[in-house]
Amino acid sequence: MKRLFVRFQREHRGSIAIILALTMIPVTFLVGAGVDYARSAGIRAKLQTATDAAVLAVIREAPTLASDADFQARARAYFDASFPPQAGVTVTSFTPVRAGTQVTVSATAQVDTTLGRLMHPAPIEVSGTSQAMSGGKAIEIALVLDNTGSMNDAGKLPALKQAAKDFLTYLDKVVVSRSDAKVALVPFSTQVNLGTGTTSAGWLSYAKLGTVTATSWKGCITDRDQSYDVQLPSPEPTGAAAYPADACDTTQNGRPTLAQIRPLGTDYATLATAIDGMTAGGNTNVTIGVAWGMEALTPYGPLSSATSMSNDRVSKIMIVLTDGLNTQNRWKGVCSGNFWYDYFYNPGCIDDSVIDARTLSACTAAKNAGIIIYTVRVIDGNTDMLKSCASKDGFFYNVITASDLKPAFQSIGSSIAQFRLTQ
Repeated sequence: MKRLFVRFQREHRGSIAIILALTMIPVTFLVGAGVDYARSAGIRAKLQTATDAAVLAVIREAPTLASDADFQARARAYFDASFPPQAGVTVTSFTPVRAGTQVTVSATAQVDTTLGRLMHPAPIEVSGTSQAMSGGKAIEIALVLDNTGSMNDAGKLPALKQAAKDFLTYLDKVVVSRSDAKVALVPFSTQVNLGTGTTSAGWLSYAKLGTVTATSWKGCITDRDQSYDVQLPSPEPTGAAAYPADACDTTQNGRPTLAQIRPLGTDYATLATAIDGMTAGGNTNVTIGVAWGMEALTPYGPLSSATSMSNDRVSKIMIVLTDGLNTQNRWKGVCSGNFWYDYFYNPGCIDDSVIDARTLSACTAAKNAGIIIYTVRVIDGNTDMLKSCASKDGFFYNVITASDLKPAFQSIGSSIAQFRLTQ
């Protein structure tokens, strides 16, 4: 018997399993707590989004809601639409307040814990607060959209059209008046299409390229002379600063296939129709897209429909979307890598970094003028360039599939709405 007891004392087999089992108990608690806190962070984000949506929606109706009861009911309806009931989540307080032109919406919810309940038995509390003022900043937005041939691939163009129209619908919901949110459309390839509403303006030059006359011109414009090609428009864009009329790169039945630029306006229905009318064709020159985004957002030049750049009550925003690398500008095309093709069809071609540098110069000019830039890369394109073009890292969107365009535009719309939120 004594020998058996001594052997038992010396036996170590199975001890690791016992230690591991004991160790797994706190590990399990920690994992459970991590899951619970990650879930609560997600609920907090949804709650904040719901208070944003409620405050932006109800502020439009606030002047017509006579009683506080009506105001509170409408605010709660908008909140509930964005934050529907979900298992394990209880809204414990909802407080909408209006004071003059300002509306505040606050909400608190409790999130039940699961495995983490053993360490934190009480529910996790999350909250969100949003404020908006009916007299907040107005916004002017230029949608600078790649209409090159590659947009025909992988369902990109149809997805872009729907995402852009949904963006207009969202924008219409979060502003008190459309006059507070003017939008321009700038489709681009290696050119832009200005239309032929005027053929004799002093800012228009047929002599620079000599490819068209006043009677044969179909509305297409190419890059201005350097360095005007990357600058804000000037008050009197004549002479060296004039805009070169050009033969359109892609046509059908004698008409340009590139959709026409639409200056800033509030007719969203007409703008949606113009978006639906976009077709894809031609090569990529992001520089001219950014340049004409500046044209749309400044009070000078051919469009001249924007407010003054010094108006601190207006935020100017440019959304630049492209699905490819820069391949061609007014002066050169990018080398293909095929010696004989370049020798016969693309002599004197250049490295794409040369055109990229023009694009970044245009982005810098826009940002220096106070224009906020969002950039969207759709499947392909120069990531580094587009990140550098954006006003900050969070304003660059890398879209992996065409179906991701919708959430990208939703995110941009939500971000833009914050320019009208005071908190």
